[in-house]
This record gives sequence, C-alpha cells and structure tokens, in this order.
Amino acid sequence: MKLSSMLLAVTLITLCLRPSTYGQQAQEPVHSWDVLMNTPEAREAAEKLQGHCGDATTQAEMNACFALEFRNADKKMNSTYREILNRLDRDDRERVRAVQRAWLRYRDLHCDAVGSIQAGGGSLEPTEVFSCKADLTKERTKEIQNAYTTPER
Repeated sequence: MKLSSMLLAVTLITLCLRPSTYGQQAQEPVHSWDVLMNTPEAREAAEKLQGHCGDATTQAEMNACFALEFRNADKKMNSTYREILNRLDRDDRERVRAVQRAWLRYRDLHCDAVGSIQAGGGSLEPTEVFSCKADLTKERTKEIQNAYTTPER
C-alpha cells in the first residue's frame, strides 16, 4: 500500500471514529470525497484547470475542479441576488427570497439525485453533483438578472 493511500485511510478512519462532544450538536459526517478533494495537490490542480476540468489527470483533481467551479458560480449568483434585492421594494424582496429558497432546495436535491443515478456512489459522483450545481447556478444567475430587473430599476 502506498504511503499516500495509507495516510488517506488513516484520515478517513479518524474522521469517522471521532467521538462527539457532550452538549454540542452532532456534526454531519464528512463524506470521503470531501477529504479527497481537499488535498493540497487537488486544490492546486483545480485552480489551474478552472474552466477546463475535463483536462484533469486524476479523479480527485476533476472533482476539486468542478467543486471550485460551483463555488465560483455560487458566489456570483449570491452577489447578483443581493444586488437585485437591494433594488426591490419590501414585498418583492420577500417574493424573490421565497423563490430563491425553493430554487436552492430544488438545485441541491436535483443534483444529488443526478449524481447518485449517474455515478451510483462512485468516485465520479462529486463531478456529476458539482458540475450539475455549477450549470444550474450559472443559469439561475442569468434568470435573476433578467426576471427581477425592470427598466426603471
């Protein structure tokens, strides 16, 4: 067994066996792909591959790249969303907030289902989930800009 594989196995076992602290809320279990995508190598490769995730040389790099693309798309959408909300009156802000909460729930459930169906828990699942979320989030950003902006606003 390679040293890196052994270290990864020890890290995963440690994370899974970590005792909960009395009086604190239990934390969600860490998914193995969270560990794999957060290696320095995968994060560094993801930065360089931005926009070209298909050129990754390992699955961990590809997963990290799509996760980064999703995070960037999400930041842009949130920025656009806040900007639009600031232009709306109180009633419209509440309507848009309700729509956005529902859309976020839809996006997450839809993309998790896509990842599960397309990759079935395999190493490709994070790529499927994050690329789906990135694509839908980019589309939603355009939708927010177009649907909630009027000529006088």
